[in-house]
Amino acid sequence: MRTHTCGELGAQHVGQRVDLCGWAQNLRVLSDTLVFVQLRDAYGTMQLLAEHSRVSGFAEQKRLLERLSSDTLVGVSGTVVRRPDGAGRGEGGSRDIELLVDSVRVLNRARPLPFNPHTTANLPAEDTRLAHRYLDLRRPELQRNIRVRSQATMAIRRFMHDHGFVDIETPVLFKSTPEGAREFLVPTRIGPGACYALPQSPQQFKQLLMAAGFDRYYQIARCFRDEDLRADRQPEFTQVDLEMSFVAKDDIQRVIEQLVQHVWSTIKGVHVETPFRRMSFAEATSRFGSDKPDTRFGLEITQVPQLSPDSDTVAEVLVVSGAAAALSTKELAPLTAAARNSQATGESQFTSMHKVQDGGVSGLGRSTLLARWLARCGPADDALPVSGSRLTGLLDTVGAKAGDLLFVSERSAQVTPANTTLGRVRTMAARLLQEHGRLAIPADRFDFLWVEEFPLFTREAGAPREQLSATHHPFTAPVADDLPLLYSDPARVRGQHYDLVLNGVELGGGSIRVHDPDVQQHIFREVLRLAPDVQASFGHLVAALGHGCPPHGGIALGLDRLVAILTDSPSLRDVIAFPKAASGRDLSMHAPAPATADQLAAYGLRPARE
Repeated sequence: MRTHTCGELGAQHVGQRVDLCGWAQNLRVLSDTLVFVQLRDAYGTMQLLAEHSRVSGFAEQKRLLERLSSDTLVGVSGTVVRRPDGAGRGEGGSRDIELLVDSVRVLNRARPLPFNPHTTANLPAEDTRLAHRYLDLRRPELQRNIRVRSQATMAIRRFMHDHGFVDIETPVLFKSTPEGAREFLVPTRIGPGACYALPQSPQQFKQLLMAAGFDRYYQIARCFRDEDLRADRQPEFTQVDLEMSFVAKDDIQRVIEQLVQHVWSTIKGVHVETPFRRMSFAEATSRFGSDKPDTRFGLEITQVPQLSPDSDTVAEVLVVSGAAAALSTKELAPLTAAARNSQATGESQFTSMHKVQDGGVSGLGRSTLLARWLARCGPADDALPVSGSRLTGLLDTVGAKAGDLLFVSERSAQVTPANTTLGRVRTMAARLLQEHGRLAIPADRFDFLWVEEFPLFTREAGAPREQLSATHHPFTAPVADDLPLLYSDPARVRGQHYDLVLNGVELGGGSIRVHDPDVQQHIFREVLRLAPDVQASFGHLVAALGHGCPPHGGIALGLDRLVAILTDSPSLRDVIAFPKAASGRDLSMHAPAPATADQLAAYGLRPARE
């Protein structure tokens, strides 16, 4: 039907007769003898020209063109010609040619569109666009995103093949095991109540592949989690999954650094410096209040032990330079709310915000940590609790001056892998300062970072002292030096886990795995205190570890998130062809849909009573 695509035609084709197919847009009737139409296909655009003096049958052509609705699919034939000197370039600024049309045929006439996908102005709400995703995908930016995703995936596959990794598919129908997130269950007709589960990751399968003797495995793997959604989460997602035998964490990190270099060079033409910076979990949470810190800017948190006499708590201060003077009360409201709500969310015991003024600070209510500290210390030298010498000395220590904002927080010394209150405030304050031109964060700066030495186990707030959960998953090996603590004080054990972080976004995480069956059983039974039936659900893995499984480790990178960063997309939904809405529904396919009573009966199920 076509000899060329719109994107491949150039000056070398001038004088040639070609056939094109595409969607007609931007009809312009300049006179009774001159008509222009923009033709778009998957590869580019071409301006079509119908001119009375240059082709026969102009009247019929003009009649056909004038009746074209936007995005009607047409086939055209004509001759490639140069555009007149001084004429504007074609759409995208890349063409000095156009097509002199002598034949037009309608392939599929478009009915009125729910929205125009070719303009960024007045786009409808996202739910409307998701309901007509095939139209939304015609937008140039989404076309670009999906093509970049394809290019990135191909670059990853090429790199993995060249480095000796074997692409192995693992099952999508698995069984339910308690690894953290809620799973999707798939009922079967095998037996009453029998269900598969969709895998949250290929974690157990790839460990079994190491036991099977495949030294280097990888997979572009589909994963499923039945969780609440947000901009960076989907119920089904894709990860770059890999596992290696006879390695230490440095070996895995080196491979990932080389992979990132290859992808960034292929897609963005940018050279990424390696090795990436390393930072412990303790340092990341102490300095930046996050286990995935954005290190492109300062605003570092300062620990101030003298403010809190309790050894189980940490007192810390964040100074936001110039914010008190530059930001209005309305602009400060989100920061105020974050400080006020910190106790309710369990992020801190108390957090307060103060404006630093000449000679003192505002907001020294009795319950604030600063006021309690001053009261414990007794009267200041000049007997002025809001501007005493002790307070002045503290402000000097943390580098605060008049016009700054001062956030003071008291939190538990036991930090779970998440943002602290001051970590959240730091991110919010940076965004505000950027908007006011007081903080410059280059968009083309890529600060890759390895965050390591996470606590192997976590004690949730309010849980009994002996109740621990796996910080990441129960298969992570302890740091070798901490192995004795696994049997005496497991809460102090650090794990051989490592997260890859870029500009405040977690790209992925991995670990060296437990390969000793006795250690794995001890973690299940004595540390996590799993019920016997839950322990039994991991019996296949423990058996494989005991049959000559080599030391091994791996990592999984979020492909959706990786592509979102490569394309500067604010949401994962912008880099997935057919994503779910924030509600978890597929609005274009109207899924999930209720099953009929007969369908449920085949699985031994019946509808729940409303």
